[in-house]
Amino acid sequence: MVKKIIFTIIAVVLLFAIFLAPIPKGPYEDGGTREYAALTYKIVDWNRLTTDGKYEATKVYWFPNNFKSIDDLWANEEQEVVHKFVATILELDSSSALVQPAEGEDELRSADKIHLGIADLGDIGAQVGSEVEIHYTGGIMESYPAQINAVKWEMAKTHRNKEFTEEWLNKETAEKCDYEPFDHIIITEIYSNCFFATPAIPAPWTIKLNGQLSEDWCVGDQVICTYDNVYRDNTKFEVDFMTVEPSDWQPEPGMAYKPVIYLYPEVETEVSVKLNLDGKLTCTYPTYNAGWKVTAAPDGTLTDVNGQIYNYLYWEGETNAQWDMIEGFCIKGEDTAAFMEDALEKLGLNRKEANEFIVYWLPLMEQNPYNIISFQTDIYTDAAELQIDPAPDTLIRVFMAWKAADSFVEMPEQELTAPERSGFTVVEWGGAEIK
Repeated sequence: MVKKIIFTIIAVVLLFAIFLAPIPKGPYEDGGTREYAALTYKIVDWNRLTTDGKYEATKVYWFPNNFKSIDDLWANEEQEVVHKFVATILELDSSSALVQPAEGEDELRSADKIHLGIADLGDIGAQVGSEVEIHYTGGIMESYPAQINAVKWEMAKTHRNKEFTEEWLNKETAEKCDYEPFDHIIITEIYSNCFFATPAIPAPWTIKLNGQLSEDWCVGDQVICTYDNVYRDNTKFEVDFMTVEPSDWQPEPGMAYKPVIYLYPEVETEVSVKLNLDGKLTCTYPTYNAGWKVTAAPDGTLTDVNGQIYNYLYWEGETNAQWDMIEGFCIKGEDTAAFMEDALEKLGLNRKEANEFIVYWLPLMEQNPYNIISFQTDIYTDAAELQIDPAPDTLIRVFMAWKAADSFVEMPEQELTAPERSGFTVVEWGGAEIK
């Protein structure tokens, strides 16, 4: 009886080893892919170099697909890989576009004209002649024009084969600065002869950095530069950069970052704005001298007593407020942009205001597995009280408290509403990351 039990155990172990225990193989010389094969299944840890970077995924292939070679498996897997390229629009209608890949793009070796459907991709404001970045899956269908399965498109931010030739600011009238106004920056657009960036440490500035940026750097990278020949015109800066290094700066917890205030009177009006902050201001623009006094136009343009023009009033500060995260939303990082577009519309921001909100916060959030988001109400407005003269007819204040999460968190969903805009309207948005 004992021998029979021992024999049975040995047989079970052998069967497990034969049918279920995976045998490792690799890494392959394709970027580091490994496979773990058993008689009934195969696990492939894909780390395969593609023209757009590295494809990373872990997949299980069951019988009979487990007997396919790594190349045969890749032939199927490649259909899910998202490729992207920059192109110029040649023809455009509501359902399709004809584009020409930019010089240097691998797709140009396949075809000089590519047709794609855009009916399901959304309106990005593109026109004939616009440069766009197109994302597609699968291969390029050999026809003329060639065809692809486009899954996304957006206005291009990388133009490495194109010079920026417009005048960014007039150096004869701009202020020549003898100081370094910024250090950590986020790359927003790249040309062959310069690149553009915004400060990682919040400030309402756009910076043009002259010089050729190495292909080691991409849009969205956070860097720190050395530079000279600094010129400033309002919120625009232009410099000549010398070196670029990676930056690891992160927002400090407890800071209220980039609250900006828009003023929209019905007629041109002198407006006074005061902020009573439970904490201390760390940065303002224009300078806060016991308040701001500006002349506001109906389109939101602000002019100070010296004739300087601004798009909004900006402040940043440390606050003692304790954010309420009981209600809100837990959103996948990759879904954050779509969530914000929907949420900010419900909260009353127009497209321009929402765009400025999203492009500021999205780079800090979209790479997280999840983001826990709660829009603050009385806690924020009590901690940062606004006094505006003349009093607005409509006041919209949007402040987002958020924190990164490794996994999904169940929470009661927050109801989002906003007053209807009428009369003199004031809009403010900002946010804080909770560590």
